[in-house]
Amino acid sequence: MMKNSIKIICLALIMCLAVCGLTACGAKDIKVTVKDMGATTEIDAKTDMTVTDALAKANITLGEKDETEPEKSSKLKEDTKEIIVKRYAEVTVVNGSEKKQVSLVGGTVADAVKEAGYTVTDEIKPDAPLTDYLKNGMTINMVKGVKVSLTVDGKTTEVTTFMTTVEALLKEQNITLSTDDTVNADLTAKITEGMSITVSRVTYKEETATEKIDYEIEQKTSDSMAEGTSEIAQQGAEGEKTVTYKVKYVDGKEESREKIKEEVTKEPVKQIVTVGTKSSSGSDSGSGSDSGSGSDGGSASGSGGRTEVSRVDMPDCDGSGHGYYIVTYSDDSTEFVDY
Repeated sequence: MMKNSIKIICLALIMCLAVCGLTACGAKDIKVTVKDMGATTEIDAKTDMTVTDALAKANITLGEKDETEPEKSSKLKEDTKEIIVKRYAEVTVVNGSEKKQVSLVGGTVADAVKEAGYTVTDEIKPDAPLTDYLKNGMTINMVKGVKVSLTVDGKTTEVTTFMTTVEALLKEQNITLSTDDTVNADLTAKITEGMSITVSRVTYKEETATEKIDYEIEQKTSDSMAEGTSEIAQQGAEGEKTVTYKVKYVDGKEESREKIKEEVTKEPVKQIVTVGTKSSSGSDSGSGSDSGSGSDGGSASGSGGRTEVSRVDMPDCDGSGHGYYIVTYSDDSTEFVDY
């Protein structure tokens, strides 16, 4: 009898241990992602845990009206991959002088605007991103867009913006400014209705050009040549130089250029002109001095004026029909007269 009792007790113990072992081995390890208003937490959980247990392990506290998906009391399953926390929020939607209060669970700004009976358009929208999750007690303001004129790369468009500064507007329109670009308004300036904003694209380039160098004209006199005659002793020639400019372009159009370097590649050749000074009356001065010096000679010198004694035609070498005259006067002065 005693032996049978012992056998029964041992059998009971074995069955108890088996049941306990079966329960322990039945719970499986799983990884669950908890999503709470955009925040994501990954935890190690077991299939015998409830959603509330999993949230507690993730240090996430639920409010009285908050909800979850799956439900708080439900047990995790082997195929449970995520738990979504839906927060309860009471918010105020303001549209001009009108205010509406709405309550949502797990809602976004877009949901609250819709619940309040307003429509988002290109000209009016909330002051918070539509995809933001609602927070209890928050206020959402419906804002009317501001129309401005925006000129970029020489093209003007009318845009409606909800940005408050010029810098924010340019960022909204995906306009990037380079170092040299200019804007006709301060980047921190407040956007106002009807404002005109112009972005000027500024670039600088170095450009080289070959330019001519004018030659000089030197006049020499010769007493072996008759007065009133001349000849070119040395033909002049233009020189050349390479000039480098820093050119400023605004929206692709040249605005200014600054010379930064100059190099002479071909020196100009001076033109030398010989002008005769030998008087044609020099050999006859003895025979006609008494009769000629009284009236003609005296009037020329006594009047204090000067007379033209020679005019030498110096046409341009390029066949343009232009040139200049070398004019010599009785007082030995010389003038260059263009034609």
